[in-house]
Amino acid sequence: MDIGRLLFLSVAFVTHAVVGYALVRGFTGVDQRTGAWLGLGFGFAPDADFLFPADWGWPFVHRGITHAPLFALAVVGGAYAVSRRRSVALAVALGLGSHIVIDSLSTMGVPWLFPLRLSWNAGLDVHGPIGTVLLWALSIGVLASRTDDVSWIT
Repeated sequence: MDIGRLLFLSVAFVTHAVVGYALVRGFTGVDQRTGAWLGLGFGFAPDADFLFPADWGWPFVHRGITHAPLFALAVVGGAYAVSRRRSVALAVALGLGSHIVIDSLSTMGVPWLFPLRLSWNAGLDVHGPIGTVLLWALSIGVLASRTDDVSWIT
């Protein structure tokens, strides 16, 4: 993998994690430490599909099953079943949901109607420089207005 692709993926991974973190910290009642783990982890989690062996094929490809709303719903249900806390389920939903929404806006899209192999996209360059800066700015804005996580700003 060339350095440009590696840099692109690294920035995209971190952006998904930061957006998930900001939404979880800003809009749930979970404590700061739990919010960090849930937001960062589930904001990034759908991209674990990069670990699937290439010969597995559909739906175990990038932007396959792990990027499907049906998968996210199952994971959120599992999180609630394990924790029995709505705040945890909401945190998982915000982390996973933010990733799926962001990727659905990109040119590659996500399989909204999984198990059908249809995908929808808005065709936006959300992982380009402008999209990335906007996502980070929105995340910092949520953190600044709804938490004390970035108190150094105010």
